[in-house]
Formats: sequence, structure tokens, C-alpha cells
Amino acid sequence: MRNLLQRVFLLAAALLVATALLSSDLSADPAGAAPLSRRPAAHRAYRQFRFRAARSAVRVLADVGDVWTRLRNCESGGQYGTNTGNGFYGAYQFHPRTWRTLGFPGLPHQAPPEMQDDAARRLQARSGWGQWPVCSRRIGARR
Repeated sequence: MRNLLQRVFLLAAALLVATALLSSDLSADPAGAAPLSRRPAAHRAYRQFRFRAARSAVRVLADVGDVWTRLRNCESGGQYGTNTGNGFYGAYQFHPRTWRTLGFPGLPHQAPPEMQDDAARRLQARSGWGQWPVCSRRIGARR
């Protein structure tokens, strides 16, 4: 939640700066100088900044959902039956040894969604977000 608030604050600050840049008189030429182009360099720089701000706004809006849904989507595209052939299975990409040490039978991708969700919560409580190093950073669960 704190990370989301920081992103929203930064986005609001960026929008205020962009509004201030647009409302100032950027098209005024210095005395006696001839304009080289129709748009000043400051406007071109703002234009690049504007698109970056728009992308980050979409990212902030996408981050509003449940952390477990976001983790599932990052790890396996939200598919509980994922078996990619890389030795990790299920929605949270469990290794079979980890799955068994949590006390669950069979393979993770063959288990019902509720069991996989329970296993992920147990693993996170026991070992932290480091079990999903890339995706936990992407979704903002850890730094």
C-alpha cells in the first residue's frame, strides 16, 4: 500500500510539473532571435516525458489488484495448470521438492487452485517473498 501511495504521489507531482510547463509561455522567442523550429526544445523534452508518465500511470492502475493474483499472473500467466517443462509447476511455479516439504501430495499443477493458493501463502509466511525473486519485485511485494 505504501508503494502504491508513493507511485500515485510521484505521478501527481509529474502531472503538476507538466501542467506548469504547458501553462508557461514556452513559445516566446528571445528579443531579436528567429525561431528555428515551430516547437521549442523544452516542448519536445516535455513530450517524451509525457509518454513516460502515461505508461507509469497505467502501471500504477494495474498494481491495484490482490498481491496473490499479481504474483500468479507474473509467474504463470494466472494458469493453475502450468507445466512449462522447466521443473517448476503450477500457478506459483513450485519445485516438486518444495511442494512436498509443505506437505502436499502429487505435483503442484495437478492440485486444485485453493491448494496452490494455500501452499503459496504458507511458503511466503515461512520463507518470505524471496521464493519468487523476480516477480515479487515486479509486483512491488519487495524491493
